[in-house]
Amino acid sequence: MAKYEKGKPQQNGRRRALVTGASSGIGMAFAERLARDAYEVVIVARRRDRLNALARRLRRAHGAVVEPLVVDLGDPAELRVVEKAVAQDDALELLVNNAAFGTSGPFAELDIDREEAEIRVNVLAPVRLTRAALPGMIGRGKGGIINVSSLGAFQPMPFTATYGATKAYLNSFTEALYEELRDTGVRVQALSPGFTRTDFQKHAGMDTSPLPDFTLMTPEAVVEESLTALESGTLVCVPGLYYRSLLAATSVLPRSLLRRLTASLAKQLT
Repeated sequence: MAKYEKGKPQQNGRRRALVTGASSGIGMAFAERLARDAYEVVIVARRRDRLNALARRLRRAHGAVVEPLVVDLGDPAELRVVEKAVAQDDALELLVNNAAFGTSGPFAELDIDREEAEIRVNVLAPVRLTRAALPGMIGRGKGGIINVSSLGAFQPMPFTATYGATKAYLNSFTEALYEELRDTGVRVQALSPGFTRTDFQKHAGMDTSPLPDFTLMTPEAVVEESLTALESGTLVCVPGLYYRSLLAATSVLPRSLLRRLTASLAKQLT
């Protein structure tokens, strides 16, 4: 992969990134950073008003080429539209699979159709978009794919069971690809942030007010660490010293105790 250098396009003058879930949070922060760093950016999300407003803002602020693509990645037909755009893009250097949502509560009480939709957006969409992107990236000998996962990927997540499982899948999938893509020039990363100041928790029915302020990262800080880690070839990026330390500490706990601790935290937040 060509080295990530902000503000320095490749020799042909075109390098493009596609970011899903770009209308808010971490996805928006990725779009903003990449536009500032001279990428052409395709921004993908469901909310037309927010997406178009972001495109206008990035064009004004950075003179960027920004293409909004309004789709619901949980809809198979609309997902195919994005797949086609990715597969046919001969300037695509970076794919950020960020779109995701979560649900919370006892699994036995949740709407099963909503759980299935969660799996489609969180797992099926990144798998299909990654498959669409890889042949071209491998053929060009460069490219990068960031799969936005979660710190929740590293342990069972009672009361957010489906969400945690989708992120565990994403980490395992990305780790396997890392080996398959060795020496191809294509890099992959599982970005696994902890609590971040976004709308995600609100939509998932979670209240983060009991958490200390220092545990909530900004989307911009998460993106900064992710792109730096991608440049260095880091497979799993856990942004923030606090969360890296927390992961190291909890990794030595018995799984039975870790499950109980995670369940206790979830009950406080839901």
